[in-house]
Amino acid sequence: MTRFAHVIPFLFVISYCSSTPKKDFATPADQFVDASERGDEDLVKNLIAQGGNVNQRNGNGYTPLMSAAERGRLSIVTQLIAAGANVNLVNKFSWTALMLAAVGGHTDVAQALINAKANVRYRSPTGETALQLAERDNNAALISILKQAGAR
Repeated sequence: MTRFAHVIPFLFVISYCSSTPKKDFATPADQFVDASERGDEDLVKNLIAQGGNVNQRNGNGYTPLMSAAERGRLSIVTQLIAAGANVNLVNKFSWTALMLAAVGGHTDVAQALINAKANVRYRSPTGETALQLAERDNNAALISILKQAGAR
């Protein structure tokens, strides 16, 4: 036996106990959407730099942009838009990133999406619009921004 043989089990226990559990993702889209939702700017930046598809979807049809918009992650939204994210895609529930931002009351995110040419007049198959969602929450600032952009 080597003179360090007794140290190896100890090191294993330390590394096992101190490591944070890593999530297993079914698809690269799941990792991208998760990083965007959590606001992990470094991981999002790395995924973009590695050529990650900013418009890829998870099982619910969410793109990284939708996930970031729903959580109010302005810096992630800005990164994704700069990387070419399509601001007008819909998830499997037929909602856009702008609608998700409106439901969350994220005025700054909604403004960034509008500046990137989000369709403020989009109506879901059930008839909902970002403006209606903002009105439900009585979000005066968001209502004003949407109306100024042409929402009805």
